[in-house]
Amino acid sequence: MNLEQEQYEISLTDRFKLHAKDFDDLQNEMAGNDVGRISRFLTGDEHGPRGAEKRRAKREAVLSNLQIMMSDPEYAKFYRETEGVLRESQTKLDEALEQVQQAKSVAMTELENILNQAARLPNDGPRVFKDRNGQVRFEDGSLVEEELAATIEWTGAEPGSEQLQSARERVERLTDLETNIFTGQAELGDAQERMVDKHDPISRAEQQEFQDRAKEIVGDIDIQMKTVFEAPPSDPSQDVELTIAAQPDIPKFN
Repeated sequence: MNLEQEQYEISLTDRFKLHAKDFDDLQNEMAGNDVGRISRFLTGDEHGPRGAEKRRAKREAVLSNLQIMMSDPEYAKFYRETEGVLRESQTKLDEALEQVQQAKSVAMTELENILNQAARLPNDGPRVFKDRNGQVRFEDGSLVEEELAATIEWTGAEPGSEQLQSARERVERLTDLETNIFTGQAELGDAQERMVDKHDPISRAEQQEFQDRAKEIVGDIDIQMKTVFEAPPSDPSQDVELTIAAQPDIPKFN
């Protein structure tokens, strides 16, 4: 999680705590409970039985619509359940993102090493790679003319064109997965913002949609993680030694 995301999560948490504290303080004042603090919501003539009507009017004026809804135990329970689902889903996406970015860094290092160890045309010309059939290709996969290919000095340790393609595909898959995680995080963040709208309380039906969607997002990312990390390489190793960082373990997303 980056600094901006962390600050955003802290801000949401603080707002939840503030709403809950305001609600608890008002409930105690209306019940006449002494909590050891100066009254924050009710004035002197609003305390006691005769102030019941004034307290009721004050309550409507002070409480946000969301806080009024939260006075319903069933609504409050489902609301907190939805908060928990969204929070846990964000946490899972944060963990997935960390794993993907680590793997992407390794994959990019591997690709860079493949390019650095590639053969070149004479006079520091373009990089070239042999495919499994012995044909010589440029980085983009196009064939090198036979006359040019004959001028290349091979050491036998160069990576092949299939190895290059495999490394590139891995970086692309990890980049796509990273983007999908960012998209999921943004959608969950929007849902969390909607949850704390004080003036337009979220309905139970909308909360259920958020729960279902959060589970769907996490499920989709889980499938993509398994596809990317557990899929066999697109081409077998060509017995070329490369100096690369160790691959991370397959993530346990759930």
